[in-house]
Amino acid sequence: MTPNDKAGTAYWNNTWESSELPLPFDANNKSLDNYVNLQLHAFFQKLLKDKKNLNILEIGCANSIWPIYFHQYFKATVSGLDYSEIGCEKSRAILKHYNVPGTIHCANLFDPPKGLQQQFDLVVSFGVVEHFENTAECLQSCAKFLKPEGILFTLIPNIPSVIGFIQKFVDRSIYDIHVPLTKKILAVAHKDTGLKLLMCDHFMSINLGVVNSGKFSKNRFNPILRHGLSSISKICWILEKYGIRIPKNRFTSPYILSVAKRPPCT
Repeated sequence: MTPNDKAGTAYWNNTWESSELPLPFDANNKSLDNYVNLQLHAFFQKLLKDKKNLNILEIGCANSIWPIYFHQYFKATVSGLDYSEIGCEKSRAILKHYNVPGTIHCANLFDPPKGLQQQFDLVVSFGVVEHFENTAECLQSCAKFLKPEGILFTLIPNIPSVIGFIQKFVDRSIYDIHVPLTKKILAVAHKDTGLKLLMCDHFMSINLGVVNSGKFSKNRFNPILRHGLSSISKICWILEKYGIRIPKNRFTSPYILSVAKRPPCT
């Protein structure tokens, strides 16, 4: 069973069926097109500093570059879990294409193979938790994969912001498969998990590219929309590169990020 799932496997199967092979992260690419991943790279460098022999699981790994990233930049043993069979096939193809050893599990987050529980030093998700109505239950299910003192990293879109406002007009059905979690709601949800919340905050100042064109992608005006959203974001990033810092905030920040730790065994 997948409780309170606002998206569903049919949505994800349709999403990944026509997806192309993604390019892996390249830290040497300093272009604005790589700006978001460079910010995440800087974050992970601090979070995982001096940590070795990591066993890392990505939840919601369909068509993802992140297992490759953690293997290449942190020499980690990597695995992925997703309930979309098509998405898992895509992930296995990515690992094979880039010659990265790893295991992809097609399984339900809420009913995973018992052999996966308490096996990982780091569990990450990039846009999973916000698709389930019971946030605490979803986080608790993610935490079951952690070893004692393991770290849970969660990244979600900041839907109660300009991102969600635009998304409603571009494709309301995409907006509706998200729970509009705020930083406070995500932080409170961790209290019911038994995890120690280390941080919960907005991440980056702006990235309007988070808006999903959805059905509007077939509209002849979609290229204009994508160019406009991209241009606004990149202008702000250029200002940041030149030292004009734009503070992260609840109105324009594209993401909310949390880091929590599983307690040691008692």
